[in-house]
Amino acid sequence: MLAVEKSLEAFRPEGMLPLAHPPLPPEAGVETLASWLDHRHVLLLRTLLENTEEAPRLPGAPALLRRVHRAMDELRRDAQLKFAEFRERWAQRLAVEVLLPFLTRNQWFVDLPEGGTALAGKGDGKEAKMLYLQTLHDMASDCARQWGAVAGRWQALQAEFIAAWHKEAVSDNSTRILPVLEVAARQGEIEAWKSLRLSLGDFAEGSFTRAVERWEGRRFADSGSLVRDLAAPWRDVDAASNGFIGFMRALSRVAERLTLAMLDHYDRKWELYLRGFAAA
Repeated sequence: MLAVEKSLEAFRPEGMLPLAHPPLPPEAGVETLASWLDHRHVLLLRTLLENTEEAPRLPGAPALLRRVHRAMDELRRDAQLKFAEFRERWAQRLAVEVLLPFLTRNQWFVDLPEGGTALAGKGDGKEAKMLYLQTLHDMASDCARQWGAVAGRWQALQAEFIAAWHKEAVSDNSTRILPVLEVAARQGEIEAWKSLRLSLGDFAEGSFTRAVERWEGRRFADSGSLVRDLAAPWRDVDAASNGFIGFMRALSRVAERLTLAMLDHYDRKWELYLRGFAAA
């Protein structure tokens, strides 16, 4: 949760209000895990514990753990490469010389009698959303897809690791305890990360529209300056001082950090399950 909060906080450009979130209580981690547990597997886990007379045997699987660590290192490198390619691709698509003719065709510019250029309309919430949909929506969807591709690869690998773990570790009620605990939380865990990933688009839309709306009265020297300066809070994120590209870079950093946070979570999870526990 701390990694998630820090990543979202990093998206807020300097000078904008910080994200408001209450401090997490100490028991928040336990409550989150409990909310993931499937009740059917909880009942099975309780039955196993009640019918295991001797101390549970919770053996480790060091060879499999090494495989998990290697896979995680590879996925981290792949995630960083994916987001680097994403930034390169969208820096070209959001360049002033590309956005300018597109916005002109869609009649977003109004020449002012006193000189200069402004955006059409008053910039209410509906108009700001339409501007987002026409310029940045596809970018945000593509950004989430990079995260989704890494998550999909990991889930396929995890299925292989689980099959190998069960084959190696499960021999009686005692050794079934950890695998049942893992499967009880697995679907809730997957859905929690999926929900966070799917919220990226709404987060991007809300942040952009709140920053640019109510543009009536804003005057720009020309249409090129308008494109560069409209998303002013994110201009400094891009070396060329293009707010649209800066927004893209800031959002991709959030998505990349959360993708890596997801991999770190699973790395720690399998370290916990596969290192083994000494009997009490």
